Amino acid sequence: MKSLFGRLLRNDMYEKIASDDLMDRQRFTLFRIYSFTSFIASMATALQIAASFEETSFTAILLIIIGTALMVNFFTVRRVDRLPIAYAVSVLIGFLLVHLQAYTAGGVMNTGTMYLCVIILTAYMLLGPKGGKWLTVLSIASVIFLYFATEYTDLTSYALVKNDIHLIHQDALFTFILALFLVAAQSNYLNSGKNVIIERITHQKNQLEQSNRKLQEYTASLEKSNKELDKFASIVSHDLKAPLRAIGNLTGWIEEDAGDTMSGEVKANFDMIKQRVRRMEDLINAILDYSRADRRQGEDVQIDVKKLVEDTLDFIGKPENVEMQILNELPTIVSDRTRLSQVFSNLIGNAIKYNDKKEIKVQVSSEESKEGWTFSVKDNGPGIEKQYHEKIFVIFQTLNRRDDVESTGVGLAIVKKIIDDHGGKIWVESEPGNGAEFKFFWPRTRKFKDSVLIAATLIV
Repeated sequence: MKSLFGRLLRNDMYEKIASDDLMDRQRFTLFRIYSFTSFIASMATALQIAASFEETSFTAILLIIIGTALMVNFFTVRRVDRLPIAYAVSVLIGFLLVHLQAYTAGGVMNTGTMYLCVIILTAYMLLGPKGGKWLTVLSIASVIFLYFATEYTDLTSYALVKNDIHLIHQDALFTFILALFLVAAQSNYLNSGKNVIIERITHQKNQLEQSNRKLQEYTASLEKSNKELDKFASIVSHDLKAPLRAIGNLTGWIEEDAGDTMSGEVKANFDMIKQRVRRMEDLINAILDYSRADRRQGEDVQIDVKKLVEDTLDFIGKPENVEMQILNELPTIVSDRTRLSQVFSNLIGNAIKYNDKKEIKVQVSSEESKEGWTFSVKDNGPGIEKQYHEKIFVIFQTLNRRDDVESTGVGLAIVKKIIDDHGGKIWVESEPGNGAEFKFFWPRTRKFKDSVLIAATLIV
């Protein structure tokens, strides 16, 4: 029984419509309701006409054909892309039904023209505003035509109600009540809980409210955890640095007490201890900087990138053997100056620090696109083998021995974290012996990659 009912209502066709296409599913539901109610109305009118005339009525036969055409139109449509045509056909058949039955029920005085309100409402819902307007014009034209046909011709009559004034009043009462009921029923459906759009919106609203509550709880928990982590990091940093400073001070005091009696080998060992202490302190500071890299956000201001690069080089301290070249006109952008400065500071600093040439050349350039800017920092250093192109952006990874070049292995990891947080991307193009070119994309508008939002999607 359930299967038969499903076939009757064309559930197979309904399921072919994409589940997220709420409007099309809504239209098909209304198409289903309209087709069945119009079919019942056409058959009822045909029976009424047949009962009113002793001889076979051409109008009754035509109404039966029209009603059958409505159901054929409903059951034969097989493709979703053909539904708009089926909707238009059903609306036009409904209009024809109302127009034809008027001829034997009083013409323009026929109360059945009230059904045009139902058809116009259906046209707006199934065909959209343009289709609704066209049907409104067609309905007005029909009423005007029936007026002239009633007043000046014998095309119309009250034969359906046998010219009985009592039956005319009964028919008018019945038609008005039924027409108003149909308009109210369709309008009520649009705002009822059974409406697929209202139902889906209500369901999604409830889900959104639930997810929003979870998100607020998660955000509060995350803020609390961040504060505790900051406090913990500061305490750990202080507790780790304290013994390091003590080691450094003790080493210095021993050197002072030993004076000239200290051999060269012992002095070299003490120098190594002090170097390791400084390295450890630098590493602690680097870890703190990395942990806070994506939380240090400044205000967006207008930035002259050329001046920013020049200021960055002055801050780093330009050695005499370094030649800085700006290859093209760098843009003026609106962004976070502090974070962009950190990026250039690390990249330019590395281009100088790890360069093995006597004459160091660093080139800075940019390319503009619709989405943002691609900046480049290129050097003439030793280059980087392809197998290390990803590794260098991992925290604590360095290609040189720390005794050869002092490095924490955190700088490029911080750069990547800043750029990723801004919604950009960084990569390196390099071959051994041909220098390295670090490129990064900086979007015009920051694309937030907030862990809270990521967590919220997981919650949902």
